[in-house]
Amino acid sequence: MFSRAIHNRVTALTPGPSVRLRLAYALFLLAGVASAAIVPLLPRLADRYGLSTSATALLLGLPGLATLAVSVPAGLAADRFGARRVTLGASALLVVSCVLQAAPSLIALLLGRVVFGIAFGVVWTSGMAWVADFDGGGGSRLGPTVTCSSVGVMAGPAVGGILGQHAGLGAPFAAIAVAVGMVTIPLALGSTAAQDAPAGGHERAAAGGPEPDGAPRHAVSARSLLALVRRPVVGAAAAALAISGAVASSSQLLISGGLHHLGMSTDRIGLAFSAAAVCYIAVSAGVVRLGRRVRTLRFNALAAVVLALALVPALAGGGAFALVAALMISAAPRAAIGTIAYSLAAGDSAQPAGGEGFVFGMLNGAWAAATVLMPLLAGALEQSSGARAGFLGVIIPSCALAAWLVARATGGESGGGGRVRRPRVRLGWLRPAAAGGWHAGD
Repeated sequence: MFSRAIHNRVTALTPGPSVRLRLAYALFLLAGVASAAIVPLLPRLADRYGLSTSATALLLGLPGLATLAVSVPAGLAADRFGARRVTLGASALLVVSCVLQAAPSLIALLLGRVVFGIAFGVVWTSGMAWVADFDGGGGSRLGPTVTCSSVGVMAGPAVGGILGQHAGLGAPFAAIAVAVGMVTIPLALGSTAAQDAPAGGHERAAAGGPEPDGAPRHAVSARSLLALVRRPVVGAAAAALAISGAVASSSQLLISGGLHHLGMSTDRIGLAFSAAAVCYIAVSAGVVRLGRRVRTLRFNALAAVVLALALVPALAGGGAFALVAALMISAAPRAAIGTIAYSLAAGDSAQPAGGEGFVFGMLNGAWAAATVLMPLLAGALEQSSGARAGFLGVIIPSCALAAWLVARATGGESGGGGRVRRPRVRLGWLRPAAAGGWHAGD
């Protein structure tokens, strides 16, 4: 009797599918806050622990290294065991990582950064697969996850700067840990596929479609996974995300440090990054509204070109104005790439059921590799040859990769069977093809 009463109580508290979807979006928002909260704190952390520019770059890049290591395994685990279960485990790790970063110890901070990278990589892999299952495996609900995360990225520097300035360097991470815990508990309520299935989910599964709401999938063959990797849209999305990761992480290091050296306070640095994130949010929301019209290889390539050139103003030597200008200019193309990349790679019908986790793991791996390598390269160049050399170390490889994307988007793609498919000439370079042109299902 008592156990049945407890079961009935838990069932009554279990959130419905729409509430769970909103809580999943909230998890992405808080992950964004956690990723950006450290940015205005970097100069003070470097002063506290006596870190050089290269060591500070390593502190910033540690999460990316962990994300790189876990992204593909997390995707395979999500396909095998269920995206929901894997995401809940990552959410718990996110709490642990924030608690460690709140501790007044360099060792705890470093360990917390590694654990955060693991949690962040899994959330952005299995969590994206979970959200994709809410609408039957398509990509229409993936864009809002990026928008929600960008809201978190906007709030993160302000949260980190203000709390760090007035309540101590550990206060922002402690607050984030509490918030993530409050989201994880209702997400964890209920554990059966029946409770997790959205309307029509079981019918889709019975018809051979994707399993409902993050349920375990049938194993995807190695041949199917190889076919996914060879799809042009997957390579294009991965390359664009690599540029985005390179610019974003290097900006956090070089621009934050540059503003600090110019005498800007921690809270003002946080507000500058939050202002750039406002632009990010506005562009991301606009791209979500445009939907399939911008979910194209050509739009992806255009955004990559603009992003690769976005840091050029920082080379002009205009002081704080030039640094903030570069930060603001880079926000718009980063938002466009981040919003369409996952939907572009997810496709519509070309992807076998159960492969979303693997694809998202590949994309996150490309992004994470850039966030690890570029801050280290930029930090080393800045330490040896000055800030201008650091920015050039980011701009030159980003431009080369963007040029490759433009060549593939405008000159034809090699399909999985070796056949070259060329886009038809259309009115309007960014206009999606009605039939046979470039779109997310190619």
